[in-house]
Amino acid sequence: MTPQLRERLAQVPDAPGVYSMMDTNGDVLYIGKAISLRNRVRSYFQESAAHGARISAMVERVTDVRTIVVNNEVEALILEANLIKRHQPAFNVRLRDDKRYPYLKVTNEPFPRVVFTRMVKDDGARYFGPYTNAQALRELIDLVRLVFPLRTCREPIDGRRKRPCLQYHIKRCLAPCVGFQTETQYDAMIDEVVLFLEGKQESLLSRLQHEMDDAAENLHYEAAARLRDRIVHIRRVTESQKVVWKSRLDMDLVAIARAQGQACVQVFLVRGGKLIGQEHFILDGVSDQGDGVIVEEFLKQFYTARTASAPENKSVSALPARTARDNEVPVPLRRRAHAGVAAAAIPKEVLVEAIPDERATIEAWLSALKDARVRLLQPQRGARAEYLALVKKNAEQNLRAFLVHQEVQETAQARSLSELADALELPRPPHRIECYDISNIQGSHPVASMVVFVEGRAKKSDYRKFKIQYDGGVNDFAMMQETLRRRLRYLRRATDADVEGDKAPARALAARERFDKTPDLLLIDGGKGQLSAVVEVLDELDMTGLPVAGLAKEHEWLYVPGNSSPIVLPPNSAGLHLVMRIRDEAHRFAITFHRSRRAKAMTRSALDALDRIGPVRRKRLLNAFGSAAAIGRAPLDEIAAVKGMTPALAASVKNALQAQPEALRRVLE
Repeated sequence: MTPQLRERLAQVPDAPGVYSMMDTNGDVLYIGKAISLRNRVRSYFQESAAHGARISAMVERVTDVRTIVVNNEVEALILEANLIKRHQPAFNVRLRDDKRYPYLKVTNEPFPRVVFTRMVKDDGARYFGPYTNAQALRELIDLVRLVFPLRTCREPIDGRRKRPCLQYHIKRCLAPCVGFQTETQYDAMIDEVVLFLEGKQESLLSRLQHEMDDAAENLHYEAAARLRDRIVHIRRVTESQKVVWKSRLDMDLVAIARAQGQACVQVFLVRGGKLIGQEHFILDGVSDQGDGVIVEEFLKQFYTARTASAPENKSVSALPARTARDNEVPVPLRRRAHAGVAAAAIPKEVLVEAIPDERATIEAWLSALKDARVRLLQPQRGARAEYLALVKKNAEQNLRAFLVHQEVQETAQARSLSELADALELPRPPHRIECYDISNIQGSHPVASMVVFVEGRAKKSDYRKFKIQYDGGVNDFAMMQETLRRRLRYLRRATDADVEGDKAPARALAARERFDKTPDLLLIDGGKGQLSAVVEVLDELDMTGLPVAGLAKEHEWLYVPGNSSPIVLPPNSAGLHLVMRIRDEAHRFAITFHRSRRAKAMTRSALDALDRIGPVRRKRLLNAFGSAAAIGRAPLDEIAAVKGMTPALAASVKNALQAQPEALRRVLE
């Protein structure tokens, strides 16, 4: 134990809170909570402590301990779960597939829309979910839009539109934008959508059946036919839902399967007695952990993720007013009833295989979130125990499938990396491969991409995009050289002090941290020419020992420095398939970035270059006159009459637009 660690342990307070174990690099190794931080943290470093192999390995690496004091156990539990989600410590039990869950949102605006979102805000909208399967939610939204002809556009409905769009003609919208449907009629349809999403299909079907009968009696056969089709779709959905209990119970069933040092947790979500969703999660860091610990860690992270976006303040706050398209007429919105997100995400019962030690704390936390009592139960007999056994079978099946897939994938990746190392005569299989590509059209809007594959898998968090500063025309070689210089200079220890010399030291340090990992192989999209350009940069930076290869697209041949003949891998080679996949990913990433830059440039307005004309004034001017050219031709008093403009500013805008060449205005518009 170092003197620094011994001093830190002496300062640990005797209070409830959360502690973080740190290594020499400042990385978080483990995060835990305790009623007494002093007793818990010190217990790790006592000579008489009997730790498992995993905890002993963690303690050996600890050089520092940091603590956060809270008021009680529930606050400590919440903070611990959030910190684990943020830092993903190596020695904690962690959800491998951690994510922010999606919701279906009925927006709070005149003529609301039904949209997919992962962000829940206290904006007066109605939220349904969360859903564990994003694809299933997208299919549900498609179904809602098929059954209920709601608008999908963001266009404000202010009476300016003269003709309906294509959605009206294909019967997917009733065109409220042109007055074919009133807001009262539209809101009645929204009420039907809410009944459908709340699972009250019986009430909705009765209501629609009555409306269809009335329409038929009044000889409105087309309206009756549309209602009949809506009834058919809703009945199909209702019949496809599996009824688990005759009573309308809300509960989650959680079961664990373990094998080969891995664990899979299966969750069935039952709402109103019906199975509405199921999901499985692979957990990391489960070795030497009991089922009770795994259940505890899973519940904390699972429900933290499901309620992370829920607004903490449930009080009704005033909504900001919506403005009309020209930002001149504020239109207040009526606030729709906001469904409690946490209340919908958390059931009244959570059935588990093993009761965690922190049962009371977890129940108190979930009850506070739901604003109702929540119980953790371990069923021993009866229907609940039988159904939990079925959930466990699903967990075992999913774990077997994961282990088989993992074995096949690891074998294929190891083979491809070994073949690539043999072909390029590398000392060992490349752990980290970086691939670069250039994208431009006749030298315009040039960009470069850097994609990273670690152990044969894409690591998208390490991807980088470069805006090329070279302006000498079409020269892919010079652009590639600029990209490699900007990336590789961070690996030169001698120039660490000179990195981004004209920028702040903190910014330079952040840049170095982004590029501090040395690649085992540089892969260039191109043949001999691109490779020669990169070799010049390596010589310039005194990094000739860094392995580099170019992949020529015409024949899929590999080129290496000092060898004019290509390396030809067999068409069925796993190594060739790997480098082709990496090259194609770099090309896709570069093309996407280039298209984004080009699209932004093509949608610019001539007003963007004018002083004192920001987004609001630009929008008002374009709404009033239609184009920059029309503004330049308009009388001065009409320009000055636009809200936010003054006679002096109007004269400045008019003179500036008239001074611009007509051709330039056409291009920018």
